[in-house]
Amino acid sequence: MEVQMRFKRELLRLMLATIFILPINGFSQDKLVLTLEKSVELALENNPGLKMAEKELAKAKAGIWESYSTILPQLSASANFQHSWEIQKTIIPNFLKPMLAPIAPMIPELEQMPDFIEMSFGLENTFTYGLTLTQPLYLGGAGIAGIKISYAARRAAEQSLEAKRQDLIFQTADAFYACLLAQEIVAVQQEALAQAEANLDNVVKKYNVGAASDFDKMRAEVEVANLKPELISAKNNYQAAFTRLRTILGLDRDTKISIVGQFEYAEDDFGNKKLSEIQNLALQKRPEILALLEQKYITKKVITIARSNFLPKLFLQTDYSYLAMRDDYKFSQDDFNKGFTSAISLQIPIFQGFKSCKQYQKAKLDYKIMLDTEKQVNDGILAETEVAYNKFQEAKQKYLAVSQSVELAEEALRLANMMYKEGTNTQLDVLNSQLALTRARLNYVSSLYEYQMARYRLRRITGTLRQAL
Repeated sequence: MEVQMRFKRELLRLMLATIFILPINGFSQDKLVLTLEKSVELALENNPGLKMAEKELAKAKAGIWESYSTILPQLSASANFQHSWEIQKTIIPNFLKPMLAPIAPMIPELEQMPDFIEMSFGLENTFTYGLTLTQPLYLGGAGIAGIKISYAARRAAEQSLEAKRQDLIFQTADAFYACLLAQEIVAVQQEALAQAEANLDNVVKKYNVGAASDFDKMRAEVEVANLKPELISAKNNYQAAFTRLRTILGLDRDTKISIVGQFEYAEDDFGNKKLSEIQNLALQKRPEILALLEQKYITKKVITIARSNFLPKLFLQTDYSYLAMRDDYKFSQDDFNKGFTSAISLQIPIFQGFKSCKQYQKAKLDYKIMLDTEKQVNDGILAETEVAYNKFQEAKQKYLAVSQSVELAEEALRLANMMYKEGTNTQLDVLNSQLALTRARLNYVSSLYEYQMARYRLRRITGTLRQAL
């Protein structure tokens, strides 16, 4: 009897794969068959949130080269053409008049010469072009700090990406096992309805020969009627579970999918660890913690950059240029003169309207805020780990408690049916046995689902989810 019942359940599960997944007009050749591993692979490929995190990592990597630009030489080319609509004149002493004073008697016109004369310097058109090289020599530590910040930002982005990956893997596993659970529940409800209908047939046969009362027949009919809505709800939950899985995997709504897998109890060595060990592991491995440490490092280096605003800065600049001047536009190569100069400039900040002072204060406050945030996050993770650990232990104990109940309930129902046929018990005993078996099966698959998800959740919280798959 037990072998027959198990065979019947497996047959129902196979039927479900065709009833709810395949289209009404026939079998589809494009149906996507999913295992847990395949589901995770598709989610990692298609999820928009994960793609955004990958782009954030690419931005952080680009920021590394950007940070190096502050300490590398800057080379720029320039060209300039200038036309003077009116050349500026300058009044200067007439040096010629005093020089000729000794021979003034021989030059009568000398007395009429002005003491000052106007002169124009330059020509109407000026054309220059050249190269300028600027090399920072000392930036008060801001350049090196900026480079270190960019590397820390990349590491933080990597950890944020890993956190999103693990979240997505957990959501995918949850959705996948929710489909398995819904499939099992439909199978249990199908079998419960089949048992109730079989019991109704037995009661009707006994009623027809006068061995059962109207009340027995009515009660059997009510039991069948009560189970039909539960089966309808189970089927609807089955469809909803597949819709959720399809959404998480980033598949089109019209994509037809089926799942391959089963609930199995998998022992986890986390069950043999102490809570304190698991909490320490979470603080060491959790991607969010590692990303937060990088953020704290960044805020510390921002203080260095803010402090550099009080320090002098030293630059080396070299110019290599050509200049030509003409009153017309007929420039030729012979008109250009070469210039080659180098200079070292020192910039010393004296007063910037309290800007540097306030930036330094803000940087220090940001670092203190980050320390408070770190403590808050650590406390939250410790509490979250404790809750997940206790939930894992609870789910494990619940599974061990119900693991034998299904076989006992099946045997109890077999005996109840046999004794009812022999007339040694009532139909109420049969109905109670059927209800007990249905409850035992539902408790069994639910406990397996709760255990598996509690196991994955504990692994996710400690940053070790990949090892559990």
